[in-house]
Amino acid sequence: MSEPPHSGADSSPDYQSASPEYLFRLFSLGFLATLLGAFSLCALIGPTWWICGGMGFLGCTLIMIYFNRCHPPFIVRLLAVGGLCLSLLTISYAPTQYYLRKMAITRQAELFGNAWIKNILSGKPERALAALTEPDIRLSERQLAHYYQKTAKGQTELQKFENQRLVKCLLALNGRARSNFFQTEDVRSDRENQIITSLFTVSYLETPLKKKTFFVRLLIKRSDTGEANAWSILRYYGGVRPRSGAFAK
Repeated sequence: MSEPPHSGADSSPDYQSASPEYLFRLFSLGFLATLLGAFSLCALIGPTWWICGGMGFLGCTLIMIYFNRCHPPFIVRLLAVGGLCLSLLTISYAPTQYYLRKMAITRQAELFGNAWIKNILSGKPERALAALTEPDIRLSERQLAHYYQKTAKGQTELQKFENQRLVKCLLALNGRARSNFFQTEDVRSDRENQIITSLFTVSYLETPLKKKTFFVRLLIKRSDTGEANAWSILRYYGGVRPRSGAFAK
């Protein structure tokens, strides 16, 4: 394939005399860089697709290296620079957005889980029981007292919940304990929901001079609906140990 001629000491090609095949190749590479930049947007879907951003960035970089040697027309170089910038922005933004969102979700799960434990410690088990139901069918705070205190079905559900080992233990502390977030053990996606496994400590004075602490593990679900109250408790466990670290078995 022929190369464009050079005029004197000027290293810029004369594209009027360049072969059509050569110009077509340059324009094809420019459009390819733009397509690779658009292809890198797939990385925004999730971590599994981050490789698309890497492939787009690598492809655009190689094309730019080639263009730096053959000096293509301005419009062709502009297409390549656009694709390179798009892929670079994508591979920078996608992981950052993912981890910032993950941090925000774990922080919200921490607050929701701690509030759930505190409701039991403060003698409000009906609120903790309501948090076990899906957000779209959950009773409002006004309806909770009537349902769990005035209806036979509600009283049965509340009594059964209070007889659970962990709940009974927390109620027996009668407000003398404090709960604190300890660590996030796992964050995973389940279709349109996020399941966060969080560990909390419950501390109380067994004697005036002896402090006792035990762990509570909560599986917390966040429905990906964008609502602020789209949280619920899937499971709860008491008397557990951290899965890693100094306190693990």
